[in-house]
Amino acid sequence: MGIDLSRLEKITPEQAGSVQFDSGLLVKNFDITEFRQSLLDGQVGVVTKDSFGVNVNRETINILSDLNNVHFDYLEGLVTTKVTTQITFTLASMSITDLAMALGSATIDGDKITIKYEIVSEDFQNLALILPLADGGYVIALIPKGYSTGGLSISTSKAAVGGLSCTITGYKSLADNTIEPIELYRIANPDATLGTITVASAAGTASGTTKLTITNYTKPAGASYVYKTGTTAPTVAYGSMPDYTWTVWDGTSDITAETGKKITVAAVGQNGALASGNATVTAKA
Repeated sequence: MGIDLSRLEKITPEQAGSVQFDSGLLVKNFDITEFRQSLLDGQVGVVTKDSFGVNVNRETINILSDLNNVHFDYLEGLVTTKVTTQITFTLASMSITDLAMALGSATIDGDKITIKYEIVSEDFQNLALILPLADGGYVIALIPKGYSTGGLSISTSKAAVGGLSCTITGYKSLADNTIEPIELYRIANPDATLGTITVASAAGTASGTTKLTITNYTKPAGASYVYKTGTTAPTVAYGSMPDYTWTVWDGTSDITAETGKKITVAAVGQNGALASGNATVTAKA
């Protein structure tokens, strides 16, 4: 009996593009708006070595478990009681600020760094791990308010670069409840462009419906179509995920729409919009 491994290779090009590759970049005082505008331009990285780690752990209880006559775990009873977020990395640089950050709370006086026992808001760091993807995009793990909970740990070895190991835990804030312990972003390749779908509209079978025809485009495996109508043609950016105002479409069924309105069809994969096109609606009277 022979085994044909090619039968198991079901990965799509889009999935292959989502593979994370290489170590990435650690950035202090990260601003997602500026990053979207200029990507890595102006982002000051920290010198690191070895691998990065991102860990988000959720603790839950099921509030139905203690009730009489409830013998199984029901999803309706699941409640989050705690979320712990941490990023881990090893610094190759050992500047004064790096050493102070690893201590968590410290005072700097010239070249002297002293442990401080009081924890104040200024001790919390804004740190982001920027992880490159095979398709040219990025995954970003941002901790807006991070504090060193792993202590200071320095390792050295003969004829090798030393390392300052850090574990940063993310926290919420009572002063600003909009701050979350971690924010994750999936940024599309800035050089990638939205594909073009040719869309034609004709009168549908039932009154008030239109029949759309898609040409000049082949939807990739795993992708789906969505549509939206408006007085002007709705738009979508490459890599963005259309919101709830877009409607899933199977690519063949008639659509209820008003003659003269603009309709946009977008092909959407697991990482957002891949292509789009629009037409002026012609509906059956």
